[in-house]
Amino acid sequence: MLTHYIRSLFRYAGIRTWISLALMVFSGLTQGVGLVMLIPFLGLIGVGGVEGPAGPAAHIGRIFAWFNLDLNLGTVLWVYVGIVAVYAGVKRYQAVLDTRIIYGFTQALRNHLYQSLCRAEWLCLLRTKASDVTHALTDDTQRVGFATQQLLQLGGTLIIAGVHIAVSLILSVPMTLLALACGGGFLLLLRPLNRRAHGAGKVFRSSMNDMYSAITEHLGGMKIARSFSLDAAHEENFRDITNGVTDQMVQFTRVNSATRMYYEIGAAAALAGFFFVAVEIRHMPPASLLIIVFLFARLLPRFSTMQQCVQRIINALPSFQAVLEMEKRFEKSKEPAPSGIVRRVELEKEIRLSRVFFRYDRSRETWALRDVSIEIPARGITAVAGPSGAGKSTLGDLMMGLLSPERGQVTIDGQPLKNGLLHPWRHSVGYVPQDTFLFHDTIRANLLWALPEATKDDIWAALDQAAAREFVSRLPEGLDTVVGDRGMRLSGGERQRIALARALLRRPTLLLLDEATSSVDSESERWIQEAVNEIHGKLTIVVIAHRSATVEEADRIVVLDKGRIVERRAGAIDLNGQWL
Repeated sequence: MLTHYIRSLFRYAGIRTWISLALMVFSGLTQGVGLVMLIPFLGLIGVGGVEGPAGPAAHIGRIFAWFNLDLNLGTVLWVYVGIVAVYAGVKRYQAVLDTRIIYGFTQALRNHLYQSLCRAEWLCLLRTKASDVTHALTDDTQRVGFATQQLLQLGGTLIIAGVHIAVSLILSVPMTLLALACGGGFLLLLRPLNRRAHGAGKVFRSSMNDMYSAITEHLGGMKIARSFSLDAAHEENFRDITNGVTDQMVQFTRVNSATRMYYEIGAAAALAGFFFVAVEIRHMPPASLLIIVFLFARLLPRFSTMQQCVQRIINALPSFQAVLEMEKRFEKSKEPAPSGIVRRVELEKEIRLSRVFFRYDRSRETWALRDVSIEIPARGITAVAGPSGAGKSTLGDLMMGLLSPERGQVTIDGQPLKNGLLHPWRHSVGYVPQDTFLFHDTIRANLLWALPEATKDDIWAALDQAAAREFVSRLPEGLDTVVGDRGMRLSGGERQRIALARALLRRPTLLLLDEATSSVDSESERWIQEAVNEIHGKLTIVVIAHRSATVEEADRIVVLDKGRIVERRAGAIDLNGQWL
């Protein structure tokens, strides 16, 4: 997975990754040159021993002579400041570039996942928890961004460490090899901590997923939870989950901080031994000794930083894997994309379902619809009735092309509802569900969401058809009234009439009302029924319901029970308020 992650990053960033690495190399070299400049500086202020003509100070003197510069204190200080200024400028540019790479890669992951979500089959979306998608699109991708930051930091640390090693080799090969042996030994000894970091990452992600699920479910059922006085139970459950999240973060911090602690202790012991060897055994000149001890003191912590970066990347890999797996699942169930301009389909004759079988889980013999054949005549009203769980909404989803039958077929004027017809047909459907969804925005914005190019006259005409003009006109801000979260500032009947207007604004060929009046009062139901009667004969209407007032005006009534059609009737009959 780590290799896949690195390949994905390089595939996205392309040349920018190599530019970032080149800047790291350049800044590392610049920092190395700045460190080497300390050698003549120490010599000029009287700190240092006698070096031969092949020593570092002699090489620097020849470089100054080649540039026609005097090797004096002023020149050395100016050159040193110039080198640091160049280093700082390059680091600033690199920081901006790295930020573009990090957030760009995160954005690309998020966009690809969201695109796959939007193109996945409806059945796949039904099988996926909304909280899982939210978690993947937010926290998981954010953790991948953090891993990318750590990866770039790891690359920079490796390069800087390489520069330090190179400078150290110039001063003393044996002492440099000793430093590398110490750092490499630490890496090997602490390698088992990487596995613990990965395990902590998997458990942490699972805990975060539980937290997102708890938040989503509580917000979705907040009203009923409050009415049942279950807020305390939700609070306790949420505390338990967040405690788990905290525990896992603390566990990872233990692993990561243990790495730093062991390195700091080991580095101090190694530095003491290094200093003893350099002074008592190697008898290094003071200037070289100061520089190499300085380098040694900076090099060993680099190994600690590298180890911690690796652990943080490994800890975040479960999130990267989860995003890829979800995207792969959506891509596997991808619908065919629309080709060219999508145009409405005019229904001339009928919608027909022929010997249709459908089940949500193909591993079980539980059929939502079994051997269903039905004809929906054009420009008529067809009511589909039956008890809860009879398969009414599944039938509606098949008519809209959201679901595909496992056996049998759905046709529109004789053409199978699939492939090239799928998107034009959906473009021709107006849908009003039982649970009305409205954005926390104005009435105008909620209507224009369905048809952005609609004019003000089109909006008022749709409100007229939906019997909603009167109450919208009475609102203090009219079309610019904000309806609240999910339309909570409106009554249930008003929300449904806005939803009906939104569906009619699309000028649909098929209007499907799925239990659209089951949760409204009798007066609102009468308003909606009158609106449906007004458009009777102008378009095809399918009403899914179980209450008499909604279905008694239908031209045809189809009764479903346990996924089968058990009765067909002519409309305009009294059902005594019962499901058929």
